[in-house]
Amino acid sequence: MKRLIASLVLSALPFSAAASPDLARDWGTKASALYEDTIELLESDSGIPDSYETEIGRFALTAGRLGSWIDGSGGPSDLGCIFRGMAEEGETQLMALESADTPDAREDSLKRLATMFSDAEAIAAAAALSADKGRPTELHAGQNSCAANSAATHAVLQ
Repeated sequence: MKRLIASLVLSALPFSAAASPDLARDWGTKASALYEDTIELLESDSGIPDSYETEIGRFALTAGRLGSWIDGSGGPSDLGCIFRGMAEEGETQLMALESADTPDAREDSLKRLATMFSDAEAIAAAAALSADKGRPTELHAGQNSCAANSAATHAVLQ
């Protein structure tokens, strides 16, 4: 039920603001805060707050939007791939948290989230820097290592 409510809340968020370097920076700042929240949850035995789950959903949604922005602006395909991967991982770990029925399952999911949030700070900075300089930032020499989801890209850019 929480999953359904979170999906409805997230689908109601306005999509009028296009992704941008500022959104990438804000997403990186949010990732930093979520990292801290995740560490606190790892160190406690308390339950997972609904607000934390909602923020993971927002993080994942924004990551998908940023991936589409990179694709639509001619940015490096690897960077768009990373954003889409983080969107998928956020959703995966959100489901894992909701269904965790043991302390070990909860801990595993939180550790994966902490790692992702830590990585997201650097990715956000790379995306913002790439856009600010007006040229793509190469993450590595691979070409088209991750195909863009064209339906998702089209939906976000409208």
